[in-house]
Amino acid sequence: MSSIHPRYVLRDPSEAQHVASSIQVIRTRDNASFLASKIPNVVTKDAKKETTTTKLASAILPTAAVPLSLILNHPNVISLVDIIRTSTLSGPTTEAGPYGDITVWEDMDAGCLAYLLPTPEAYPGFADEVGWHLLAAQNFHRFSLPESLCWHVLKTISRALLWLHHGVKETAGIRGEWLRHDDDWHTVLIRDISPSQIWFKKPKGEETYGECKLGGFQWGKVCGSVGGRVASTQRMEEASREKMFYWPPEIYRDTHSWTRASEVWALGATVYTMMTGMPPPRFYNYEWQISRMNDKGFSDPIRHIVAEMLRPHPNDRLQTMDLVNQVDDAWEGWRATTEEGAYCVDVLDRGFLRSALGTGESLVL
Repeated sequence: MSSIHPRYVLRDPSEAQHVASSIQVIRTRDNASFLASKIPNVVTKDAKKETTTTKLASAILPTAAVPLSLILNHPNVISLVDIIRTSTLSGPTTEAGPYGDITVWEDMDAGCLAYLLPTPEAYPGFADEVGWHLLAAQNFHRFSLPESLCWHVLKTISRALLWLHHGVKETAGIRGEWLRHDDDWHTVLIRDISPSQIWFKKPKGEETYGECKLGGFQWGKVCGSVGGRVASTQRMEEASREKMFYWPPEIYRDTHSWTRASEVWALGATVYTMMTGMPPPRFYNYEWQISRMNDKGFSDPIRHIVAEMLRPHPNDRLQTMDLVNQVDDAWEGWRATTEEGAYCVDVLDRGFLRSALGTGESLVL
């Protein structure tokens, strides 16, 4: 194996010898697999058109590494595992080699949600009314993913949003204990909640689905004041067409800034796409949009929650904390009252079972 640092070796040395995007690495002490990404240099030009190259790692990591690791410290956010700064060292591990400064991330080895959905190229253009009329017509044979997977994404990513929006998360191993973990928390708006940002790990043991996490913070912005009720920023004008399908009405109509409520709508639109095979069609009113969730026999609780998330006006949507509470309650009810739910084994079940079992895995009484 080829070493990129004493702590890591390449999983497959035959891969291209650079880290332009990401490459699989193995941690030497435990053989755990991760993804490594090269930290780029930034090239700027001054008024005289003279260029300056700055190593981004040296410029921001001394002050940003700890806050960044704290923000990403959540079970439903892709975690930053390690930062390797070789460019500041002397000897053979410097930038002269093929790697240099890298970040090491969790390896979401089951891919992203976008791989499971129809390709965005299959959707009509935003101005194609005829195309959307055909796609949004009542169709009891339309594409959909299993309701259990829809619940899995809705439950996990709503918890990720609660953390990013308010710095609140559930205490590990204590179901229902929600605490703020940073009194100085500022809202983080990711500004891109879409299928390509939602990633999975392969299931372990008897889990129906592996861990589900939110990633892709290239457009994320820290905004608002500590504990403030209002947090807003501007939309990303350079967003691709496939991202714009998950823009809420106030964003594509350009009537409001991007807020927490915009991200609730975007998550709702993502789950809606899982249920209907299409993002909410803009040519139709709200009532027609949500009626398409009736086509494939999804349960009332999930249809109701997604409908509340897709309310046209941001003030009418569920707040993030209310969303998490409603999803948790409805999810437990669905598991207790449906056949599909009864056979669904959740990722969190493993943790709660572990707390009730001794080292011999017999129930502690």
